[in-house]
Amino acid sequence: MQIVLPLAGLALLMAILGLYHWRLQHFERSVATIDAVWDTEVNRRGTTIITMDQLSFSRTAPSGELITCSHQFEIGTPLDGFKVGDQITIVPATGTCQRADIIGRITPLR
Repeated sequence: MQIVLPLAGLALLMAILGLYHWRLQHFERSVATIDAVWDTEVNRRGTTIITMDQLSFSRTAPSGELITCSHQFEIGTPLDGFKVGDQITIVPATGTCQRADIIGRITPLR
């Protein structure tokens, strides 16, 4: 019994991570543009500074309609160096503009 609960917890964690990874690989992606960037302090096991931004992107509704979205998201820390005008790849949540998983920054060609 002492080993069953940790193994069940590990199996549940692996299932959740597997479904999240599947979502990132198979759901429709969008390109989002950063419209505003600011740093703010939050209390997470002490005071931490995070980078917030205003993202604008478009997503496709199940009906095929194109929906334009603009929402605030946490995108990292000041060390990440995000700037207004940067573009990032995201996976928007189905049916809402208020949640998106950030895949990564689109690097400009030089």
